Amino acid sequence: MLKDISNYWTSSSGSYDKAVKAQFRSRRTVAMWTSLLSEGLGGREGQAVLDMGTGPGFFSILLSRMGHRVTAIDASQGMIETASRNFKAAGVNVKVYVGDAAHLHAEKDNTFDAVVCRDVVWTLPDPYGAYAEWYRILKPGGTLIVFDGNYLYREKQEKQTPFNMLWHALGWTLILLTEMRVRRRSDQDKELLGQLPFVQVMRPEADQEALQQAGFRIQEIRRNFTSGYKMTMQHLKYGYESDRRFMILAKKV
Repeated sequence: MLKDISNYWTSSSGSYDKAVKAQFRSRRTVAMWTSLLSEGLGGREGQAVLDMGTGPGFFSILLSRMGHRVTAIDASQGMIETASRNFKAAGVNVKVYVGDAAHLHAEKDNTFDAVVCRDVVWTLPDPYGAYAEWYRILKPGGTLIVFDGNYLYREKQEKQTPFNMLWHALGWTLILLTEMRVRRRSDQDKELLGQLPFVQVMRPEADQEALQQAGFRIQEIRRNFTSGYKMTMQHLKYGYESDRRFMILAKKV
């Protein structure tokens, strides 16, 4: 299944690159993510940070500019190629390679001060294995920061209200105008993604169980973590998903 998921994200890499470039054009969006990352990392510079599922490299560029030593990994060859171009354009030095989140054979035990990821865990064929692997490569006392959402599970369970349907339409229109891309998945893509383990369970409850099983101590689970930025274009485009989103801070004990 990992190969099929990786191929899906490779085929989507150009579209997501447009989304990331649009985020970099928004000073408020950059400030929001920089603030959240800094808070999660405790404000200390010079940390060894793994950006897992880097995609086009948004977090890696922010983290590098914040003074951290960054390694960026993604299972998608297309995403890694896109991220590499973006790193060069941004003038940041990031170690980047293709890898499986649940099998990071190139990384030694107790290597990183922090692991961060954004909208990655829901896409993993083996989230339990990934959390265990991230625990292994973190130093004792190291930090895990997860930004994710209860996306497709909620979409399958909930009926759309007229308000949400209108917000969806507004969001898709703004995405087309500001990112020059159409945000749409085929029925085949939905069927593939619907087989993923964390699309079939309620989250972040499932994450809490998996993290504790891996050995993490959960410090905080924050829902709707973008609530302070409701007037941004980012919120107008994607805010209809806010109640599905959450942020998890956890420590390796």
